[in-house]
Amino acid sequence: MRRFCVILLVLLSCFAAYAQREQIGEAVTFHDTTWYDRGFDVYIGGGMFWGGRQTALYYNGSRYNECNLNYIFDNEYRVRELLEAVVKVYPHISMSDQIGYNESDLNMLPNYTVSASVGVGVRYKIRNNWGISLSYMFSRLSTTNKLLLTYTSISGNLYDAPELTLVGKEDRSMIDLSVSYLFSGVHPIVKPFVEVGAQFNYAKVKKFDAILLDKRNNPVYTQTLMDIYNGGNYVPGVDMQTYDVIYGGPGFGASFSAGLKIVVNKFVSIDPTFYFCASRLHLEPYGNKVMSLNYGAMVRVVMNDFFFQNR
Repeated sequence: MRRFCVILLVLLSCFAAYAQREQIGEAVTFHDTTWYDRGFDVYIGGGMFWGGRQTALYYNGSRYNECNLNYIFDNEYRVRELLEAVVKVYPHISMSDQIGYNESDLNMLPNYTVSASVGVGVRYKIRNNWGISLSYMFSRLSTTNKLLLTYTSISGNLYDAPELTLVGKEDRSMIDLSVSYLFSGVHPIVKPFVEVGAQFNYAKVKKFDAILLDKRNNPVYTQTLMDIYNGGNYVPGVDMQTYDVIYGGPGFGASFSAGLKIVVNKFVSIDPTFYFCASRLHLEPYGNKVMSLNYGAMVRVVMNDFFFQNR
């Protein structure tokens, strides 16, 4: 993702430099129909994406989710391995103690961290400022939740409780089929536009781990909460087959975009764009299908059909 963003920034710089060279030595007028006549526009862009907390609940560890903390606590061997790691970090806890968690202590208001997004798209201008757009956007989301473990000890719970960190990562792809309108007469250089459409999405859980950190924030225990044994009962020392389990899947929703087309010349424009979508993802926190509200901000570099006709 970082490498792609660097490449995107280089492309943005190249297009901007090219557009500036096109204006040297010639008088450019923008009082033509370049931006609303029939034809294709193609864009590439990048920006930031904010995932909604409605589906971030999928990663809080609740027993009502398909991936949950009971993957550890319902298996005596995993519980013992976790206890061994806890004893190394928290000396006041011994191997004779019992550890667990309370459902009420889980984070009920989780958030995704702000993530980078990249996108490509094509827009066919029908006429009179109207167009049909097909776009694709990708973002990798992550979320982190903290949980205090409970423990019983003959000395009582007189010391700090162990802290478990839950880390989730999710790939999300969004395809939007939209109707767009360009307010071409507002200004010769800066032209507002809006897009309204249907969204088709695909979410895939890449990772969901429970991690115990030491006092220096180094991991001393990491256990996936995804069922890599496909229902098999984990036994240490046994050569068990693992599976590439897939959590997530296709979904749908509605999207809305608004932005400004900043005309550099008759070939290229730069479009700062705000993106909003209400999506039903194939992630089911607490067993309920919910609409997730998501936001994004992107800068697109748009190549008008004149760009291709004059090469």
